[in-house]
Amino acid sequence: MKREAPRMQEAATLWREGAQQALVLPHCARCSRYVWSPRARCVACRDALEWRGVSGRGTLVTFSVVRRAVDPALKESVPYIVAIVALDEGVRLFTNIVDARPEALSAGMRVRCRFERTTDEAAWVPVFAPEA
Repeated sequence: MKREAPRMQEAATLWREGAQQALVLPHCARCSRYVWSPRARCVACRDALEWRGVSGRGTLVTFSVVRRAVDPALKESVPYIVAIVALDEGVRLFTNIVDARPEALSAGMRVRCRFERTTDEAAWVPVFAPEA
C-alpha cells in the first residue's frame, strides 16, 4: 500500500522512531499510564508526558475490509484491512493489518507491530500483522 506521509505534527516522534522499528507512545510518569492520542499533558492528571517505548504486541479488537478506496490515492491498494488494536500497555490504536487474509483474522487474535515507510523518508507508520 502506498502510504502518504502523516500530517499530525503532535505524533512526529512516533513517525521518526518508526524508522528504527520502535513503537513509542506518550507516557505519564505520575499516573504510570500510556496516553493516545498525542498531546502535551496527561488527560487524567495534567502532568507533562514523555515518549516511551512499548512492546508492539497487542490484540485485534475489531477490523473491516475496505474494498472501495475512500481516497483516490488508495485505489490500487484495495482490498486492505483497517483495525482497532489494543496494545498490551492498554492503549488502542486505529491501524492497518498487513500480511493476512481477511478470512484468517478474528477478534482476540494476537498481533505484532511493524513499520512501513511513507512518502516522507523520515516518517514510518505502525501497522500490525498476526503473531507467528
